[in-house]
Amino acid sequence: MTLRMSDLQIQACQLFDEALKAEDQGELVEAEALYRVAAELGYDLAMNSLAVLIEDRMTPPRPAEAVYWLKRAVAAGSSNAAWNLAMRHRLEGRRRWYVHWLRIAETLGDTEAAEILAVATTRDDSWWAIEGVNPPPFVRGPRLV
Repeated sequence: MTLRMSDLQIQACQLFDEALKAEDQGELVEAEALYRVAAELGYDLAMNSLAVLIEDRMTPPRPAEAVYWLKRAVAAGSSNAAWNLAMRHRLEGRRRWYVHWLRIAETLGDTEAAEILAVATTRDDSWWAIEGVNPPPFVRGPRLV
């Protein structure tokens, strides 16, 4: 029996849905396993969600593995993953890579990335500015509540 690509996509979507439910219920280990299988099937939403889960919700966080999955998601066409990579570099104060990933997000259709690129590519010190988002830790000043 051979599986068609559409069958794999359906399976990946179903696994992704189960992973979301598990994560919402706080079953993070189960969610990780489900996201991972869906990601291995090539589902870019699962790759991005897996990256966010293993870095932001799991203990201990695994940032290197998160970057791996974000880059795979970008390769699969995820503008969200490119945005997430841009934000990682923004928080670390790495302007060059911040702009790099914003440009990729824009290429993949992220309209917010296109808007922010206008600020990110200025020559002044406001390159990190995003309206409504706290500045990165290296910026001194008031934080949003």
